[in-house]
Amino acid sequence: MENLNFKQCYNRSISFNSNNRLRLALILLLVSVFTVQANNFKSKKGHSFENVQSQISGTVYDNNGSVLPGANIIEKGTTNGVQSDFDGNFTITVSQPNATLVVSYIGFRSKEVAVNGQTYLNITLEEDTAALDEVIVIGYGTQSKRDLTGAVSTLKAEGIVSIPTQSLQDAFQGKIAGVQVTPQNGRPGSQPVVRVRGVGTLNNASPLYVVDGLLLDDISFLPPENVQSLQVLKDASATAIYGSRGANGVIVVTTKNGSSDSSGIYARSYYGVQTVVDKIGMANATEFATLANESATNEGRAPIFADPSQFGEGFNWEDWLIQDGAPIQSHYISASGSSEKSNYFVSANYFNQDGLIRRSDFERVSFRVANEYFISDKVTAGQNLNLTFTDSQEEGEGRGVNSLINLTLQADPTLEPYNPDGTFTNTSINGGTVNPAASVAFNNNENKSFRATGNAYLKFDFLKNFNFKTSLGIDYFRGERKFFIPAHFVTPIQMLQDSRLTVSRGQHNNWLNENLLQYKNSIGEHNFDLLAGITFQEFTSENLSGTRLNLPASQLNPSPDLLYLNAGETEGQTNSNDSFSWGILSYLARANYRYKDRYLFTATFRRDGSSRFSSKNRWGNFPSVAGGWVISNEPFMKTDAISYLKLRGSWGIIGNDKIDTGAAFPTVASNLNAVFGQNQSIYPGAALVELANEELKWEETEQVDVGLEFGFFNNHLSAEVDWYRRETSDILVRVPIPNSVGVPIAPVVNAAAVVNKGFEFNLNWNSDTPEFKYNIGLNLTTVDNEVLSLGGGLEEIFAGGVRNIGSSTRTIVGQEIGAFYGWKQEGIFQDQEEINSSAIRGGEQPGDIKIVDINEDGIINDDDKTTLGSPIPDIYYGLNFSANFKNFDFSLNIDGQAGNKVLYSRTAERGFAIFNYEKFFLDRWTGPGTSNTEPRITEAGHNYAVLDRFLEDGDFVRLRNIQIGYTLPLESSVFNRIRFYVSATNLLTITDYPGYTPQIGGESVIANGIDNGTYPVGSVSTLGVEISF
Repeated sequence: MENLNFKQCYNRSISFNSNNRLRLALILLLVSVFTVQANNFKSKKGHSFENVQSQISGTVYDNNGSVLPGANIIEKGTTNGVQSDFDGNFTITVSQPNATLVVSYIGFRSKEVAVNGQTYLNITLEEDTAALDEVIVIGYGTQSKRDLTGAVSTLKAEGIVSIPTQSLQDAFQGKIAGVQVTPQNGRPGSQPVVRVRGVGTLNNASPLYVVDGLLLDDISFLPPENVQSLQVLKDASATAIYGSRGANGVIVVTTKNGSSDSSGIYARSYYGVQTVVDKIGMANATEFATLANESATNEGRAPIFADPSQFGEGFNWEDWLIQDGAPIQSHYISASGSSEKSNYFVSANYFNQDGLIRRSDFERVSFRVANEYFISDKVTAGQNLNLTFTDSQEEGEGRGVNSLINLTLQADPTLEPYNPDGTFTNTSINGGTVNPAASVAFNNNENKSFRATGNAYLKFDFLKNFNFKTSLGIDYFRGERKFFIPAHFVTPIQMLQDSRLTVSRGQHNNWLNENLLQYKNSIGEHNFDLLAGITFQEFTSENLSGTRLNLPASQLNPSPDLLYLNAGETEGQTNSNDSFSWGILSYLARANYRYKDRYLFTATFRRDGSSRFSSKNRWGNFPSVAGGWVISNEPFMKTDAISYLKLRGSWGIIGNDKIDTGAAFPTVASNLNAVFGQNQSIYPGAALVELANEELKWEETEQVDVGLEFGFFNNHLSAEVDWYRRETSDILVRVPIPNSVGVPIAPVVNAAAVVNKGFEFNLNWNSDTPEFKYNIGLNLTTVDNEVLSLGGGLEEIFAGGVRNIGSSTRTIVGQEIGAFYGWKQEGIFQDQEEINSSAIRGGEQPGDIKIVDINEDGIINDDDKTTLGSPIPDIYYGLNFSANFKNFDFSLNIDGQAGNKVLYSRTAERGFAIFNYEKFFLDRWTGPGTSNTEPRITEAGHNYAVLDRFLEDGDFVRLRNIQIGYTLPLESSVFNRIRFYVSATNLLTITDYPGYTPQIGGESVIANGIDNGTYPVGSVSTLGVEISF
């Protein structure tokens, strides 16, 4: 095979089929037409009046007849204004007898009063209770915020769409107390990790999502623009109604629907560019050659480079890898309307993002339709359907240490990607690794998917206070991945003799039927809201994968027509197929009671039966009780200082069933070959590989929550404080068994227990005046995580394997889940005398790391390893500000965390080749007294282990988003609103972390916070427009 010429390579650009091009063209055409029409609008014509001034006097009262001192009285359309005095009286001179006064006071609704020639006015303002009367969507219903006994946080549509992202979860990062959102990486299309009130299990700790009543584990299909609001249910009172699936919290998403209040067409479009603000900064060519020579000398090898200074700066592989200026764009349009008999909502969204790393991108096309039909005064029907198509390209097959990011950062800077003749350079000639440019050129890794979600319902009102609702929901997913590598030869360590195609397909189905009966009534001062229901849900999944070699599509730019398994040879082919199915049957009930608008009580109960467990433990019961006291409604609390005060508390038990589907049942593996008989023939067979455990049962989380809600200055200043404690018992873990049992897979048992406890704080101030409105919100959460027991003979769980250095985390009783575990560095051995007088592992030389002798026995071994820190932050927080001044609007979001550690493991993963070095290696030890923090340069040995020198503080403060908008002043019978805005996301991060981002997420709770080559999270600058008519 010959070395392929670079000219044969291609740069993959985003391409659309004809249907996608048509959709995008229509959206862009609408947006452009709207924008052009806006330029033709006429501004309001001026009017002239005779300048006749009038003096007006009056008094401002509240709705109880008390005077309001300090109320603002402004002549509308001017800056002319006064304030009422201590007795609520005012006098103002207006420019004309027919002027209009705008009267406002903190905690009351602003009011416009027409003078109409009057000289004295008595003005009454109504208390603004909108925040307390806000309707909150909870499990299987709604409640006013004033009546809630549970811990529920809400985020409205305007707080969601400010972030330019395809991920709804990204949009609420830093905006909700108790919710931690951590990006797994910055790869286009990736979804972040979401945790509600910490990590309460050793298994899947992700929350349950409920989208328009459909229970889901993933909401990647949902464009943020389609969301009307979301509620996060956090305590047992709020989540127990979801029983076995509510232990990790519940996020209820309500999408937009048609109504008489929102009829019309709305379009939103933005285009932006992405950059990496803080690059890692690797050694340049001269520095690399110097360090590589030093390393060779220290390890007894001959120097590699004769004269390091000859290379100068060399080639910057990091700059080559990162595509600063990569575009991101989204185009959204919706139409809604209503009549006496129905309403409708339809939308379409096109999202496209090029990756910051070469050869990665993501494209999504989404459609949504929702209808509601008012069949009669007693009968209502409705349906909604979401269709989502995605197409993405990933930068390579490898992840972690073998990712393209790591390979590129490790590349030899004394060499460039290509030879003068266009062929790929041998980047391993000096002992380095593979050529990243060749890895990119030979990569063809495409993923496509289709997803359909939706539901239909029918609701009957009967017997005055009863209603019955039945619904059927579906969630269908089909995905396909094609990964093709052509035959190639670059170097002996970077070659493939036969082209290879792997095709993987997966199909997942989820259907849900819910039947709910509700009774609502008020008898005097007694208010009742009762709910009972039965639900059924079933999940099925099947995955199929196959690989073949020697396809005719062996060139760098393969035709899609040839990328099929049948085009390859049957010899050497492989295939796999797996599937699962399970179901759950549930009975639920809830009772809400309110007396005198002061005393609140809630009780819920759910009984779940899951086929994941044997008949012996199939059913689980999940109760909760909660109470609330609206103290501010008591006669003795009538005070101007506190406008609202509520104490609430809850207790309950919730479950978690997110385990392997077959964990309770025996597993038999087929296609196991064995040799029998005198002729030593191979016979295919099957064998038991996992034992059954019919005693397996639900994980249970007992949660206690106490909350206090405040309102000051007529609720312009509001606050919420919660203390919570979540203890999860019977956690499902695999425990080791003796080899003599004869099965390779350890069984799952109920063994461990974990507790999370902490505080949540919400503080919010809002001001609403005719000219200037603003809102400031602060949220803060503390988390204290501790493993209470492991059980089952399991004393510790090791995880987080890192190449060359082994496991990096240990989970034990008394510590956090997945805490980092290793040696502590005491300094650097300066000379042999210091080595001779110190505890050592053996074989140390001057310049090597000196380790703390924890047990002081004079020997460094595993007994000296200790807990080095936790990936779970002690505290995370957010600050959100928004303001409107006339036609301008401004918003700012800040988020951060503190108290956690990140293992920067990519710097410890050396030893197989001569990799490039981070800049901090330049501060290495070169002789006595030169350094007491960085050891001498080596590629392996004592200095590469799980040491606290590779652990970094994960603390950060980030300017998450800043946005400025301007709404055109329009007078038009066609357009309602045209707004332009500029936005910047992830503009500034204050941190000491040396990698691309201190936010290192991962689905595994016992191997979290490990950065072994994380895809960078970029800064995004966008320009957008919103149009409604």
